[in-house]
Amino acid sequence: MQAFTIPNVLRRLTAEGSMTLAFLPLYTEIRDRKNPQAARDFAAKTLGLVLAATTILTGLGIIFSSQLVFLFAAGFASNPEKFELTVLLTRVMFPYLIFVSLVAWAMGVLNAEGRFAAPAAAPILLNFGIIAAAFGISPLLDEPIIGIGIGVILGGIAQIIIQIPSLRKVGQALKPQFFLNDENIQRLLKLLGPSLLGVAVYQINIIVLRNIASFMPTGQVTHYYNASRLSELTLGLFAFALTTASFPELSRHTASENWNKIRDNLRFTMSTTLLVVVPASVGLAIAAEPIVAMLYFHGAYSWSDVQNTALTLQAFALSIPAVAMIRLQTALFFSLKDTRTPVKVSIFSILLTGILGWWLSQSLEIFGLALGLAAGTWFQWILLTFFLRKETELRKKWWPLRSAILYMLASVGMAGFAWFSAGYGSWEKGPFLFDNWIVFLTLLVGSAFLYFLLLVVFREELAVKMTTKLKSKYRNHKIDT
Repeated sequence: MQAFTIPNVLRRLTAEGSMTLAFLPLYTEIRDRKNPQAARDFAAKTLGLVLAATTILTGLGIIFSSQLVFLFAAGFASNPEKFELTVLLTRVMFPYLIFVSLVAWAMGVLNAEGRFAAPAAAPILLNFGIIAAAFGISPLLDEPIIGIGIGVILGGIAQIIIQIPSLRKVGQALKPQFFLNDENIQRLLKLLGPSLLGVAVYQINIIVLRNIASFMPTGQVTHYYNASRLSELTLGLFAFALTTASFPELSRHTASENWNKIRDNLRFTMSTTLLVVVPASVGLAIAAEPIVAMLYFHGAYSWSDVQNTALTLQAFALSIPAVAMIRLQTALFFSLKDTRTPVKVSIFSILLTGILGWWLSQSLEIFGLALGLAAGTWFQWILLTFFLRKETELRKKWWPLRSAILYMLASVGMAGFAWFSAGYGSWEKGPFLFDNWIVFLTLLVGSAFLYFLLLVVFREELAVKMTTKLKSKYRNHKIDT
């Protein structure tokens, strides 16, 4: 678990954030103010920078893997065998940094050109590589877990290959150019460091708290890891995908200082993001035990493990809306070329989260760590919101307040249904009871349907538009047939 944390965190910091935030506004500005070829040249020089920097970092990472593992999980040092195996696996997987950074670069170029399919599919290929290696390579090795590390590398290579056809379509070659002394690269570097910290704060908080968890009784790290993966999956599928899709247009409007369109973009993106993350957060909190039982309750995973993981997942779920909104706010700050504010807020948030997590863990153990993360994340959102209001044009109405209230009301109704449905499951029997699958699927599908139905009844703007489009398509289809 801990060895995979390092490449997983690198994926979060690059492919899902910092590279896109720093690169995309500059790429868009160069293309619009000069020409597409100048933008492609800038992208090629950025590729050279990425390859040079990640190759050096990979070498250093392999050399200092022992120190990195200690940084991520100091508690493992008391078990030399576990510690050495984690170090070995980290060294095997560290070259993934090069591949995932290339994917992040490709994501920036393709998103700026309005292409999202290939970058969105990249994380799936990482999972395919891991699964394929688990079945095809691990059984052949004396230490099967090393096969998983090889799978990470294979998945990284596949992630790059899938980007190539889309890059060719937009005229971007996968060929680096010399980047030293380039004015635009220097501007990129000034943005890249702050954007890394601005986007990374949630992951850094998780790392800090997971390190504290490594000193806790056996199993606590696994509970924390599994719960965090479920919450991150929700963020990756919904919140990050939506904000990433909106970022190119937001950058274009800020470059031309078109505040009406900036506010329209923010209102739509915020409303769309909250439309999915509010019920997702509530659903994870209410149905945490059924979800964890159906996914993890097998093998050596005991019922007490399920209960502890579910409790931790409930705390993580509390932070999901805040993380989603912070993602959008951070993108806005960087599109406005303000790198200092999100960095200052991030540093304070990391300190606060670490202190709260440690303090709460003294009495609540792993649940307290997750609560500390949730509290620190919401405080970060409050601070960013406060600083955004210092921009006069952003004091004008762009928050979708009415929609947000309706999302919460509909989620309350959905939560009642989910809680009632969950009562029919025998979750201590896990996924091995067929009736549990019936109840589980009814809970998921029924909750989603009820949530949308309530939004239609409340006449929420996006829900009404979606319903109107569906009716229109149905009528057209009926006429055609």
